[in-house]
Amino acid sequence: MRAGLGLVIAALVVRVAAADPPVLPAVLRGTIVDAATGVPTPCTVMLTEADGTVVWERASFRAGFRCAGHFTKQLPAGRTRLRVSRGFETQAVETNLDLAAGQTIDVRLALRRVVELRRRGWYAGDSHVHMLHGERQIPVDFDYVALTARAEDLHYLSLAQAWTLAAPTPEALAAELRPRSTPDGWLSWNLEAPKNYYRCDAGRCLGHCWSLGLRGRTPEGGDVIQALLAASAWDYEASKPSYANFESHHLIHAQGGAVFYSHPARWWMGPWGGRGGYPRRERMRVSNMAAELPLDTLLGPTYDGLDLITGPGEDAANAKAFALWALLLNHGYRVAGTASSDACFDRPGGAVPGVPRTYTFLPDGFSWSNVARATAAGRTFVTTGPLLLTTLAGAPPGSAFPADGRERALKIEAWASGAAAGGLERIEVLRNGEAWRAFFLPGSPLLLRTNVSLKEQATAWYCVRVFGQGQPRQAAISGAFYFQDRTYRPPAPTPARVHALIRDAQTGAPLAGTLTEMVYDGTLAHPGQRRRFTAGEASVTIPGTVRLRADVPGYLPLTRSPFLDDPPLVQAVTTLQAPDLLRWQTFDHLKELLARVELEFSLRRAP
Repeated sequence: MRAGLGLVIAALVVRVAAADPPVLPAVLRGTIVDAATGVPTPCTVMLTEADGTVVWERASFRAGFRCAGHFTKQLPAGRTRLRVSRGFETQAVETNLDLAAGQTIDVRLALRRVVELRRRGWYAGDSHVHMLHGERQIPVDFDYVALTARAEDLHYLSLAQAWTLAAPTPEALAAELRPRSTPDGWLSWNLEAPKNYYRCDAGRCLGHCWSLGLRGRTPEGGDVIQALLAASAWDYEASKPSYANFESHHLIHAQGGAVFYSHPARWWMGPWGGRGGYPRRERMRVSNMAAELPLDTLLGPTYDGLDLITGPGEDAANAKAFALWALLLNHGYRVAGTASSDACFDRPGGAVPGVPRTYTFLPDGFSWSNVARATAAGRTFVTTGPLLLTTLAGAPPGSAFPADGRERALKIEAWASGAAAGGLERIEVLRNGEAWRAFFLPGSPLLLRTNVSLKEQATAWYCVRVFGQGQPRQAAISGAFYFQDRTYRPPAPTPARVHALIRDAQTGAPLAGTLTEMVYDGTLAHPGQRRRFTAGEASVTIPGTVRLRADVPGYLPLTRSPFLDDPPLVQAVTTLQAPDLLRWQTFDHLKELLARVELEFSLRRAP
C-alpha cells in the first residue's frame, strides 16, 4: 500500500518538473507621427498576428483600432504585420515585425501626406453618421467618435441620430461636441431627417435625408431636433400623423441648413412586421428608397442634392443613384452630388465613417454655414479613395458658363488614395451623364495632371470620374459644370391644381367660408394666402408644398394636404420602385396627378 502511494507521488513530481515554462507575450509600443511636424497624429492601426488574427478593441470596428498617436499591445511571438493609415490624403505605412517572446519593441512610424487638400480650400466630411442607430448593441461615447473622425482625417463630422444623452437638446449636444472639436476636425450634430415611412410602413418609404448646418432653435425657441423627429414616422410609429418630406426640408432650410437624399435607390427583401398592427412577413420588400424624391423635385426642388455613393457594398444602388442624378441634371434641375457612409457606431463593424466622403470647396475657410451653402451649390467631389480636383476656366464645380462656343480649359488633378494599394486606372469626362472622353492610364500612376479643352454651344453639363485599382469601389466623381444657352431657364416648381369640396360632415350640405394656404416647417404651420369659397366648392392653383385649411363659421377648421390626402398621388409615390426613379415618365405622371388633385373637407360643427 505504501509502495503504491510512493509511485503515485513520484509520478506527480516528474510531471511537474517536465511542465513547459509559461510563454511570455511580446510587447509592441508604437508611436505614429506626422512626418511634416513630428507630432503624434491620430490614425487607424491594423496589427495582424502570425495566425492571421487582427487585433481590435471595439466590436464596432474590427479592422484594427484607432489611437491618438501612441499605442502599447501585448502580442504573441511570431511574424506580425503592422499597417497604419489616416484617411485618403495620407500614404498608409506597412511593415513586418518579428516578435520574440518576452521582448519589448519600440516602433516609430511617420505618416506622409499624398496631398494637403485643405490648403487648396477643399474640406472632407461625412454627415450621415449615427452615434446610436437603434441596434444599441455596442457601447459608444463622444470621445471615441471624436478620435475616429480624426483618425479617418475627416475635417468635419456631423453626428446623428440618437446620442448617449438623457436629454439630447441642441445645447447639450453642443456642450459635448464643441470641446472635442479641433482645427483639424470639427464636430457637430445633425439628423437623418426626414427619415420617413408612410404610415410607418417600411415597405412604403418616402426616403431618408441627412442634414447639415442647421441651427438648433426656431425663432420661437422651439427645439429643432424634436420638431424634425415629430415630422418623421419611422417604422411601427403608428401614432404619428403623416408629414411630407418636403415639409421637413422647409424647416431645415428655415434653420439655415441644407438637406440631401441618401441611398436613393436602396431596397432589399427581408422579414418585417409583427408590431404596430402589421402582420409578420418573412419576405417583404423593405425600402430605404427615395420614393418622394420625384415629387420633391417637381415641387421645388425642395432638397439640395443626393448621394451618388453611400456605404460599402452598394455598387448597384450607387450606379442607379448616379443615373438618377444625371436624369435630374439633364432636365435642368441643378442638384448637388454628395456622398456619405451611413456609419453606425452601435452596430458590429459599423463604425467606419468617411469610407465614402464628400469634399467641399471652401475658399474662405471652414464654418458650418459655409459648408452647408457650398455643398448645396454643388462645389463638391465625392470619393471612396481617389482624390480629384477639377476647375473649368479656373472655377470650381457648380459653376455655370454661357454656351457661346468659346474654348475653356477643364483642369484635372487626381491622386491615388493613400489608404489603398495601386494607382489610377481610368479617367472619364462625361457630358450629360455619358462618357465624352475616356482615358486608360498605363502604368497606374499615383498622380495625374491634365487639361481637356471644352467648346460648348448648347445647354449641357460636364463632370469627371476617376477610378483607382479595384474599381468601381475605388472611384471619385466631381460636381457638375454647367453650360447654358440663351433659352435656358431653371424648371419652375409644378403647382397643384386642387378641386376642393367642403361639406357638413353630418348632412353633406355645401358650406361657405375660406381656404387658407398653410406652409409647414416640419410640424409647425404658418398661414398664408386666403381665398373665399361659396356653395361648398372651390378650384384653386397653389404651390404643391402647402396644405389647405378650410374655415367655416360655426365649424371646426380642417386642414388637408394635396399630397397626403389625395389617394392617387399617395399611391403613385409610395409604390414607386427603383427603376421608376430612372424614368422621366414617372415625373410626368406625377405632374398629371398634381394637375387634378381632389380634396374633400367634411367639417364638424364646433361644440
